[in-house]
Amino acid sequence: MRGDALAVAQPVPVLRMLGWCAAGAMILAALFPQITRIGPDRVPVTLEVRGDFRFMAPEAVRLELAGQLDRDFYELDLVGLRQRVERLPWVSRARVERVWPGTVRVDIDEHQPYARWGKEALLSQGGVVFTPGGEPPDGLPLMDGPEGRQQAVRIAFEALRARLAQTPFVPVRLTLSVRGEWLAWTVDGIELRLGRSPDGEAPLAAAATLAGPVRRALEGRLQEVSYVDLHYIHGFAIGWRVGAAGDADSSPGPEVQRE
Repeated sequence: MRGDALAVAQPVPVLRMLGWCAAGAMILAALFPQITRIGPDRVPVTLEVRGDFRFMAPEAVRLELAGQLDRDFYELDLVGLRQRVERLPWVSRARVERVWPGTVRVDIDEHQPYARWGKEALLSQGGVVFTPGGEPPDGLPLMDGPEGRQQAVRIAFEALRARLAQTPFVPVRLTLSVRGEWLAWTVDGIELRLGRSPDGEAPLAAAATLAGPVRRALEGRLQEVSYVDLHYIHGFAIGWRVGAAGDADSSPGPEVQRE
């Protein structure tokens, strides 16, 4: 007589169970934000502003985004919010993200000013010209030049300061005209007419003349000097302040020194 066969239930493989659990978790994670939106009330959006603020206040970001967050948390236009924040004068870069359950987080990088540019603008450490309004930070050098030449002016300024560091002619202001003429001023107000340089590069030949022949010729008389003109090929001209022994009022023109 044949015995009845026993039906033995086979255990579900452990890996298959883990797979089901993982799939279920993923489905719940995907549906959870939608579940939170089913209720009749929208979750209020909270704005979090972060950054190392030195020149602007976080409140400026809040004012810029006022009225932009009064909508569904998951339908906020993060790109549009970032673009609005980056229009603020002191903002170099902004990052905007959602943080569950209802926070919009804005991280701010400020422009770091390097110099005053023109009459009202500033030049950032990153080479960006921006106009913040109000009083600029103290102690910044003054620069100016044609549009798009700010990096060339900065490079020239740093090169001149390095070459003239041990002289009385260290510049605190530098400009480049549309015709390619370089002008600089020292802390004592001496105007340095540096002339032109090939391709608008730093006028380093003029710097060598200032550090050598000009410095020797003006030893002990710098307080009498109004300007130094370095346009000459084999020399330079000195313009004297009014009242100085060789000023322009008592002579037909500037005094020309030959190298």
